[in-house]
Amino acid sequence: MEVGNRIRHIRKKKGMSMKELARQVGVSYLTIQRIETGEVSPSVAVLSEIAYCLKYPIAGFFDKEIGIQLIKKADQPEIESSTLTLKLLVPKGLINDKISVSRGKLDKNKRIDLHKNEGLEISYILKGKCRHTYENRIYEMEAGDIVCFDAERPHAVEALEQMEFINFYLRQVP
Repeated sequence: MEVGNRIRHIRKKKGMSMKELARQVGVSYLTIQRIETGEVSPSVAVLSEIAYCLKYPIAGFFDKEIGIQLIKKADQPEIESSTLTLKLLVPKGLINDKISVSRGKLDKNKRIDLHKNEGLEISYILKGKCRHTYENRIYEMEAGDIVCFDAERPHAVEALEQMEFINFYLRQVP
């Protein structure tokens, strides 16, 4: 079964209209129609959103015989700010709707201010050094170090050198 047909089958099984799916995904009705009829192939980002909205693992859209899924570099969304670059490596829905993995780059002396997220985070430092603040404690980290923490508590990161990291995020859904 093709990806589009599988999406249609799952959407109908869940009692959702194409218009409703398009609204939730943030694309036009025509885009969903074209995906479901096989006219176009969805990008990984759109497929991830469809999987999330349907509460269905993204891998389930593919034939089980395939056994592999390739996400091309061009299909990995990247977000840039003046201090931080994040590339989404594993979108929500690829494994399940709670897990995502991103690769980040933070310039020397730049910081990600105190913030909170719902869930658990694991960060692996690929390159450089940083100062990780968790509540009122400060941890010096360097390439090869891993930190795992409850992201619902205030945390921040300051790059002591230009750094690169992988961040695993497990969102806790009630």
